[in-house]
Amino acid sequence: MAAIKVDTSASRYSVGVVPKPKNDMEGRQRADRITGTPLFVTQLIKLDDDGAEIIPVTTPGAPDVGQGAEVRPVNLVAIPWQQAQRSGVAFRADAIEHMPASAPTPKGSGS
Repeated sequence: MAAIKVDTSASRYSVGVVPKPKNDMEGRQRADRITGTPLFVTQLIKLDDDGAEIIPVTTPGAPDVGQGAEVRPVNLVAIPWQQAQRSGVAFRADAIEHMPASAPTPKGSGS
């Protein structure tokens, strides 16, 4: 099945659990098939008008993010999968970046 690009513009993301190696059934860390870069999974909390959702996002290399950090997944895609009687959606991104800090709101404005 083909990957589906995810529009992240109307959502906010924060790190629920720091990146961990993505391992196969034997406990070996998986690697990107093309580049050979080790894969990591970062649990993200997605917030939007519909509520909150926890999504595990796989990236090549370990993102430098800590728990609770506001982040942005770069080129996030959803990959539907099916294996025997099981099915689901896997999420993958090129990277997970920190969101730039917002400028503080000036005090005393608007009165």
